[in-house]
Amino acid sequence: MNKLPWRVLVVPYYLNRYARQVHVLRVALAFLFGLLLTVWTGMPHGGWMLVTILIVLGGVPHWGGVQRKALERMGGSLLGALAGLAAIVLHGWSPYACYAWMLVVVGFSTWHAQGGGGYLALLTGITLVIVGGLGDEPIVEALWRSCNVLLGSLIGMAAAATLPLRAMDSWRFLLADNLREAALLYNRIARRLPVEGDAALEQFNARLIRMRGLLPAVTQESSLAHSQLDQVQRCQRGMWTLLDRMAEVAETTPALVEEGSPRRAIVLALLRAAHALRFNQPQLLEQPLPAADNPARMQWPSHCHWLVAELTLTVEELRQNLQRTLPQLIAVPPPARSLVRRMRGVGRGTNQAR
Repeated sequence: MNKLPWRVLVVPYYLNRYARQVHVLRVALAFLFGLLLTVWTGMPHGGWMLVTILIVLGGVPHWGGVQRKALERMGGSLLGALAGLAAIVLHGWSPYACYAWMLVVVGFSTWHAQGGGGYLALLTGITLVIVGGLGDEPIVEALWRSCNVLLGSLIGMAAAATLPLRAMDSWRFLLADNLREAALLYNRIARRLPVEGDAALEQFNARLIRMRGLLPAVTQESSLAHSQLDQVQRCQRGMWTLLDRMAEVAETTPALVEEGSPRRAIVLALLRAAHALRFNQPQLLEQPLPAADNPARMQWPSHCHWLVAELTLTVEELRQNLQRTLPQLIAVPPPARSLVRRMRGVGRGTNQAR
């Protein structure tokens, strides 16, 4: 029991299980660090550092989102700070030239904020106003504000990397829960046991929707292409549809529990895949499912024969996708280790250049 709090901070399963508590903890620690740094050093305009920490870290729990938002904020802050400093310089020459420059930058940032620029473009215009004001701000204060924004972004990234809540871990744990749910639901349907199919399928679909929202962050955290993850999503959606239809017709036919039915093989494959995802054991995905029986060759095929054949093909396709995907997810290093490797690589490159 004494080791549990420390396990929460290092094991991905516990990090995701207590994601809200971990997120609150790291936001509080990052904010406290920024506050102490501001108070101890007497850094001017330290409030902008604290605001940046909350913007970068507060609303985006996963590392992929934090990293993207921090990089966009740092890029937008740099561009906006340069534009603000240019506005101050222009104001010393002509206030009208300063105002014209600000309108051009704001129009440019607004235009690109509606396209691919997004948050970075919008933040460029915001930082222009923060740093430059109306052009009559002292340059020293503008530089301090820019410095605080950059420091806040770095502190937010450091906190997210130290206590990493990765979207890829959340995605695979949700997938493991769905596969286990599908195995238990299909087994009960096939054996004609009481089952709350609607409730189970609603939970299945709710996890599927959450997984869909995690895909952009997963692709950023890992080397996986969006198409690879989308194939897994489609297989899950196919299973959901098949189980929904099975629950409707299974009561009127015994096809799912006949001798030679692939029920046990399908259930075992789903449970093994769920275990492989949760405990990083890709070797459990090596055994393929037996080939599905072709209902067209049967004398009296029923609805369930066709559904079971389709489910067998869907589960086998999912197993093959996970067999390729899971090792790539496991190979992704934790954010802190990845940052250290990058810093070492930069240091080695500098030494070799010297």
